[in-house]
Amino acid sequence: MGEQQRRHVRRTTTTTAAAGVVAALVLLVTGCASLPVGGPATDPTDAAAPRRTAPASPRPTATPTPTPTATTPPVAELVGVTLDAGDVGEGAPATVSGTGPSDVAFHVRGDFAVVMDLDCSRCTGTATLTAPGRMTPFGEATAPLRASFLTGVMQADPAEQMLIVQADGPWSMTMRSWNDLTTVSGPQSGTGPAVLFFSDDVAHVQVDYTPADGDDRFAARVFTTSDRTRLFGDTEAFSDTFDADLPGVVAISTNGSWSVRPTP
Repeated sequence: MGEQQRRHVRRTTTTTAAAGVVAALVLLVTGCASLPVGGPATDPTDAAAPRRTAPASPRPTATPTPTPTATTPPVAELVGVTLDAGDVGEGAPATVSGTGPSDVAFHVRGDFAVVMDLDCSRCTGTATLTAPGRMTPFGEATAPLRASFLTGVMQADPAEQMLIVQADGPWSMTMRSWNDLTTVSGPQSGTGPAVLFFSDDVAHVQVDYTPADGDDRFAARVFTTSDRTRLFGDTEAFSDTFDADLPGVVAISTNGSWSVRPTP
């Protein structure tokens, strides 16, 4: 994977720190291909004409097959109310607050992904974090909530960035380097979106998931210090073990309940 697709995360334990590289998430885009429309087949003709001919019967005509039309999800657009959060640096988080839908401008000073801690505990409806031009948000969850989301995992992401907060009610947000996350170890559990920095040196994680409702789903992205990104998830309840190659950052997106247990 090229350098333009990487962000760096430091490997940390309680006593030592070593450099590591984290692979970026590669988004796969699929499209629909048009199917050819079939035409009627031609019957063979006899070599000699008969002396008497039967009345000609109409030939069946093939019904044209509709050409599939690819649908494109709408892209996010700025709402027109801009808040300036300032700089986000190592050990120097930025904070911003607002009411209702807002655009948030910030500047990243360093080579790291940004964790967005959203406090929407006085909101209603659904809270969404996205950016201009995105077809899918960084994350969304049912309010009221306190949740963490992840952005800026691509090396090519510009220093000057813009977020869009879609929320009904007052909210506040802190943005910080993922290297500033307090590391956790052993089993972790919670409800809703989260970003966790596991210090465990293991190869797998045991994940248990219970959906919040019939429309809920679970998705996890694992960015490791060994440069091995992992993606997994499901739309139904499950209990399963996945490759993880920790230590690393695990970003969880769901409205449901979950538990993550590092295992050898």
